[in-house]
Amino acid sequence: MRKFLGSGFGLLLVLALPAVASGKGSGDWKLDPIVKTHTIAAVTNLSGPGRNVPGLPMTYDMSLFEWNWGGRQSTFNGSGITTNSNFPLAEGEAISTNTDVGVEVTAPSGLALGVQGEWYGLAGNRTVGRVFGEELPWDNFDRVGGSLMPSRSNLDLDRGWLRYARAPWSVQLTGGTLPAQTLPEFTRKTINHLKLGSFVWRPPITNSSFFEKEDRKLEEGRHPVRGGDLIADYEYDSKKHFHLELFSGQAKPTPIANIDRLSSGGRLAVDLLDGNLGVSFVRADGDQPRSERQELWALDASYPILSPVDLYGALARSSYTRASTNLNGTGVVAGVVLKGPHKMEGKLQYQWMGENYDLIGTHKSEHYPTNFRGIQSDVTLPIGQGVIKGILYHLRQMETNTKTGDTIFGDSYFPALANSRPGAITVGRLGGETGPWHRVKLKGYVEEAHFRKAALADTDTINKYVTNISVGPSVAVTRDLSVDVSIRHLIATGRWQSMRFHHRQEIPELGLTYARSKDLRATLIYHWYAFVDSNPASSGENNYQGHQLLAELLWRF
Repeated sequence: MRKFLGSGFGLLLVLALPAVASGKGSGDWKLDPIVKTHTIAAVTNLSGPGRNVPGLPMTYDMSLFEWNWGGRQSTFNGSGITTNSNFPLAEGEAISTNTDVGVEVTAPSGLALGVQGEWYGLAGNRTVGRVFGEELPWDNFDRVGGSLMPSRSNLDLDRGWLRYARAPWSVQLTGGTLPAQTLPEFTRKTINHLKLGSFVWRPPITNSSFFEKEDRKLEEGRHPVRGGDLIADYEYDSKKHFHLELFSGQAKPTPIANIDRLSSGGRLAVDLLDGNLGVSFVRADGDQPRSERQELWALDASYPILSPVDLYGALARSSYTRASTNLNGTGVVAGVVLKGPHKMEGKLQYQWMGENYDLIGTHKSEHYPTNFRGIQSDVTLPIGQGVIKGILYHLRQMETNTKTGDTIFGDSYFPALANSRPGAITVGRLGGETGPWHRVKLKGYVEEAHFRKAALADTDTINKYVTNISVGPSVAVTRDLSVDVSIRHLIATGRWQSMRFHHRQEIPELGLTYARSKDLRATLIYHWYAFVDSNPASSGENNYQGHQLLAELLWRF
């Protein structure tokens, strides 16, 4: 029924567009057609014995800040390599496209009403299209014989919205699929110096491609939630607001999980004196039979105690239920921000996340891992037209084994080992970007991560180092044409219990981008993949090389 309605709606919009365009600007009413198409073609060719490794990832142990913490959301193959099968580097060709068609009507009162449909198409290798191509329509992962089978074509009623802005009120209601730019606001923005989406509730990027985790993003995350979102803002005094947001929606925890998650909640905030105070509530259910449920409350606030100094913090409490199991968890964050001249800024934050905090996993554990306490700090230093930014994490595990009677253990990274010492994670990153110098910009970073955990048995010891280096220039050839060159170099060495690590990988990239405006962009990218596993246990069977060519066209008209 949904596909039937979507198909009819899409056809109706296409037929109505000429009439809408001709009526634009009539009187005080305004009719705006919405048409956008985005197409990505990908060709990948692999060689070497490693090309046959199941779930071969694009990059092993990627940056902790762009992929994961190295030990999380990953699987280990026989020689101890960390891989991620959600985004495999498949061989083949694919072309995929998404086209949005809709209309927005604005009344003289300032009330705007919009509706939009979407058509998705895929030709060629399904895996290549899913990982490197356009985003799949929401919840369109058919399974045949247990294998993921992305749809090749889909026409659907996408979303509708209602917007009103007239002082002192501002209201927006969105229903349907919620792409990145219309996700619940408090999950997207930094509020009170906190990423509440990382601390409280982050919608999973249900259909994200590999480029969601890379420096270069051809496509924003789309369709992570199917539901509704209401934002209301009231300015009760000059530059002081009451702000309310309510949402409810369905999603999936990972791109290929066969689990439905239903979440609902919101945030109420008020500006008080020179500070801000907010309270959030999120209720999340597990899979369709509703076999698990969690409620999470959070209080966040910030206040400037001096002109350049802000204090901030958050306190959260989660309550988890599954069958006869009831577990509560607590999360605490407290920090200080020091602002200097010329946008200079330093930040120091202490965090304490209990082992059973948010067991359903609605927060972003890369930023706030459960069962860990420690510091996060960063500093931003503008230099000329460029900027340098440093980040340091040092987090220490609290509990090391599952307690008697516990059926769930909330540790984000380290395994539960009786009588072991608490593990620790230390991450340092130094990055920067120069300003344009004769049309040339240079950006890059160096990141070092260290995982360590001592145990009674030598086979349970963890001592792993991951180094990521990325550097490259961007050259503005003309006002519309730019050339980007970069290389990512990765080294991982050490051990994770009985598994040994010693591998390296290089990914050079050459990109050519023509951007006439934000509404017209064409991109051509070439990647070379080279992976070498020096672990004697692998006997070179994991080594591989690969060529990849990507072409993209974005056009709004």
